[in-house]
Formats: sequence, C-alpha cells, structure tokens
Amino acid sequence: MDKLIDPLMPLFRPSAAPRPPLLLDRTDIRLRLVPPIARLIVTRTSTNRETVPIEAVLTMPPALSDEVVHGVEVRIGEQRWTAQARPRRRAETDYDGAAVDGNRAILLEDLKRGWRTLSVAGVQPGEEVSLVCESVIALGLTGATVRLCPGVDPDLTAPAVPDHLSPRQTSEPHPITLAIEGADEIIVRSGGTDLPPRQQIGNAPMMLDIVVPSGFEGRVTDWSADDVRAEMGLRMAEQIAMLLGGDGPVDRQRVRDLALKGNLLTSETSLVFVGAEGDATGVLPAMRKLALVDALSSDVQAIPPDAPAIEPAASPAALDGDFPVPGRARGFAVQWPTVGARPPWHVRLGNWWRNRIPSREVSSDRPRLGAQLRSAATQVLWTQDGVLALRSGDAGHLPSEVAVIVRDIAAVEIVRQTASVMNLTAEHLAIALLARAAVSRGAASPDLLDQLFPDRLPLPFERLARQLGLSA
Repeated sequence: MDKLIDPLMPLFRPSAAPRPPLLLDRTDIRLRLVPPIARLIVTRTSTNRETVPIEAVLTMPPALSDEVVHGVEVRIGEQRWTAQARPRRRAETDYDGAAVDGNRAILLEDLKRGWRTLSVAGVQPGEEVSLVCESVIALGLTGATVRLCPGVDPDLTAPAVPDHLSPRQTSEPHPITLAIEGADEIIVRSGGTDLPPRQQIGNAPMMLDIVVPSGFEGRVTDWSADDVRAEMGLRMAEQIAMLLGGDGPVDRQRVRDLALKGNLLTSETSLVFVGAEGDATGVLPAMRKLALVDALSSDVQAIPPDAPAIEPAASPAALDGDFPVPGRARGFAVQWPTVGARPPWHVRLGNWWRNRIPSREVSSDRPRLGAQLRSAATQVLWTQDGVLALRSGDAGHLPSEVAVIVRDIAAVEIVRQTASVMNLTAEHLAIALLARAAVSRGAASPDLLDQLFPDRLPLPFERLARQLGLSA
C-alpha cells in the first residue's frame, strides 16, 4: 500500500544548517610608528583542512580607525603574491574569471562603511595561507588616539550585502598578538597603562593612545622602503579626500589616477592579483567563509540590519570605457555629450526596432516560468559560464537564448520583490533560479548554489523555488 504523505510536510521542514565557517589559526598585528605616520600590518593565518581546493572569503570591519588600506599580500609557504590596485569592475572581472578557471587569485574589495572582503581562490588541501593587509594613518604633532579592532566590532553593524559577501563570526578564540615598533620615546597606552613591545591580546576592540613627545624628530634611517610607500599612499588619500570634499563636480578620473598611484583600496579601485594559467590545479574551488572572533555570539552568520537594497554611494557609475565583459557590472549607462545632443546611431536604430515590433509579454504563470527555466538550464555549461554568471550576477555570461529567458523572468514582479528582500538584483536571483533548475534536472552539481549561498539557502529563495516547481 502506498504511504500517506502529509502535503504540508515541506512547509515544516527545518531549513538546512549553515555550513561551519573556517576558523583562523592565529592573528598577528604589527603597529609600526614612524611619525608623521603609523602603519598597521594585520596577518591572519588559516589552514585548508578540507580535501578540495577552496576559495577562502573573509569579510571584516576596519582594523584601525581612519585607516587607509594600501596593500594586501597572500603568503603560502615560501611564496608571496601581492595584489595591485585596478579599476574596481575590471578587478572583479579578472578575479571571477581566474576563480572559475581554478587559478590562484586574490581580491580585496571595498563594501560599505569601511567594511571590506578579502577573497583568495586556489587554496589547495592542507595549505596554510596567511592574509596580510596593510594600512596607514596620520599622526599629529603629539600623536593620536585610535581604535584597534582585532575581531568583530560590536559597535559597527555589518552592512547589507549579498550572502556570499556577508560576514561570519565565531565564539572559538585563537591566539592574537600585538607587536609595537618605533622609537623608544614614543609611548602607546591602553586604559592608562603603557603597552609592552609585544603581548597577547583579546579579540575585543582596544583604544590606543599614541603619545609622540614634543619636538620629536625621527631619523631618516629609521624609514624603510615600505614606510615610504605607505606615506605616499596616505598623501594620495588626502588628495582624494580634498577632491571628494569640494563643492564642484568630482573629477572621478583624477580620483582613480591617485588611487592607482598610491595602490589604494577605494570605492573606485580594488586590489587584485591573478595567477598564471595552471598556477593552481584548474579545479573550480569551493567557496568557504573565514570567521572573525566574537566572544559574545555563537557560531552563526551575522544578520545585517534592515537597509535599502541599493545604496547609490556604494556603487559609483563607471567611466566611459570601463565596461569589461564579462564581469560583475550591473548595467550600461549611456553618457550624453550634451543635453541637446542626438543619441548615437545604434541607440536610434534600437529605438526604431523596438517601436516597430511590440515588446513581448512576459507570462507571470509560475509553473510555466519554472518549465522555461528547466528547459533553458540544460543549455548552459555550468562548470564555467554558468558558475561565472552565478557569481557575478551578469546574465551576459550565459548563451544568448538563455540570457533572454533569465531577463524575462527577472522582470516578473514576484522575482523582483523576492530579490529586494534578499538584497540581490532581480537578474542575479533569476540566474540563481536557473541554477536551481539545473540541479533539479541533473545538469549541474548539487552544490552549485554554494557559489552564491555558501552557508545556507535563504528561506525566501526556497519559497520562490517551490512556487516555480524547482524543488531540489
């Protein structure tokens, strides 16, 4: 006799538990004081204890108040890889392509309110990887008071970002050391107590009082080449701040030129390194998140506050000529020469063609939309083009016929509403639904959606997938 199945059972099924984050083995913080600047070098070390190549992703708040990030390096064994500043969208494109190909790659990108994400693709099983971030601040004539944050900052709320960039936190502690370098005359205090040159510290934020004696003059011989580069980066950042703080239009090209010259992480630039072909195994890495320590919380994913899905200040429009394909670029913005200028010929031709042929009506019938997705999913090479589209949210990576279907589905109201709730673009969510269809058809690996949701499938996504008939 057939078993009786409760039709409401799927509604009460518990959601999948989040994937445990990777833990840091140790954190080494080096504060180098060479007035008129102070340098902070934070090295976070972890080990890939899995049996597959991984992409390690660490989302973190600012480590030092008012810091200017000017360098990132990854160390594995005796090898060193240093990232260089590039225009933001081009850097993301280069990194995504390298990660999908399984090559060694590094990307440090600016998020919102000082938060940043460091991604390292191509970490092989058993490898110990050290992530080194360098920043610099200015010291006044008598020093400065700064806030040092080794782990989670309880006073700084995580921004609303897509799931694959959201921060993770853990209650599992690891050794954290603070080393202070500088002339003997310079004093560093915390809570009224002078700090020794080296000590173990906790994960809680610390207020540091850096006291420079009156009339202090540092010796030129105390400066290293790295100190000179850090000082130059700080000067470039000061010039950028002056440009952004003016009343007139911002010269974005000038801002970008200064950021590239100082190798700075800004809203215009990211720091990126892409290894040569075959630098790693060529196997698509599995995305895994690194967690920062927060003694007050359990090992759970940080929940961002309610925030608008799009913050204009966080996603500046790119300049002419900076629209690489493929990549994470969200769209195309036409730059008119003058207000009264005629549109380019290809725009006029496109307008004529759209007016000549009525636009297609997009069905809102959900089972029919699901059937379209299942049919289209088998036309995609998921190990390469599909994964790149899923990671970037750009349907341009997909075959043209599939891209049309994805954009049609992205225009459906229920998809747009769900995307807004999940802080994704509608096109990005439509690609994720296409990937779910590929999994249900057996055209892709069951862990394909880990590329976008490495911890768990969000409930709004699962609900919409069921409505479209795309159950796994």
